[in-house]
Amino acid sequence: MATSEMQWGIKWWLGLPLTPELGVCAYCPDKALDAHHAVTCKFGGDVVARHNAMRNAIFDFCKRALLNPKLEAGAGLGHERRLTRPADILIPSWSNSDKPAAIDVSITSPLKSNILSEAGVVAGAAARQTEERKHTCNDTICSELGWKCVPLVVETFGAWGRTAGQFFGELASRLAAQSHSSKNTMLKNIHGRLSLILVRANARAFNARVTTKMDLLEG
Repeated sequence: MATSEMQWGIKWWLGLPLTPELGVCAYCPDKALDAHHAVTCKFGGDVVARHNAMRNAIFDFCKRALLNPKLEAGAGLGHERRLTRPADILIPSWSNSDKPAAIDVSITSPLKSNILSEAGVVAGAAARQTEERKHTCNDTICSELGWKCVPLVVETFGAWGRTAGQFFGELASRLAAQSHSSKNTMLKNIHGRLSLILVRANARAFNARVTTKMDLLEG
C-alpha cells in the first residue's frame, strides 16, 4: 500500500477525523466529506472499481480451485434481467447443490442511516440486511434460470456476512486440496487478500476526493 493509503486506512479504522478542513465532497457539493460518504459515494467510479476488484479476486480463487467459474454470467440475459445482475460469478457445480451457484458480490456500510442503530449493537447487521435484500431481488430469477443465489456481502469495515463465511470455508477446502496446503492457511490467504483490496479501495476513494477537492481549491 502507498503511504497515503496506509494513513487513510489507519485513520478510518481508528475513527479519527480525516479532513475536517475540506468540508464537502469534491463530487457532491451538498455532502459532507466524511468516511462514510467517501466509501459509498457513487460518483468518480470508486464504488464500481472496488466491487470489480473484490469480484475479480474471488473469481481468481475459484479458478485456482478448478471450479470453472464464469464472469458476469447474466450478460446474455434480456435487458430487464441483466439489471438484476444475479451472477457476478457463476460456478457450474458447487457444494452439495445440483444447481450452479450465482455469486453476487456486494459491499455495504454499517453507517447507513437505516441500519446504524442496529449495527451499533449487532455485529454484521448491515451484511445480514444486504444478504436478505439480495435474496429478495434475485431468488426468483435465479430459480427460473436453475441457479442458486449466493450473496457474498462484506461491510466497509471488513466483516463478511454469514453466507460468505460458509462459502469461503468451502472454497478454502477446495484450494487446500489443490495446493496440498491446510484449509486454515488457504482461508487466511482468502481473507488477507480480500481485506487488503477493501482497505486499499476505501483509502483510494477518500484520497481521490481529497486530492480533487484540493486541486479545485488551488485552481
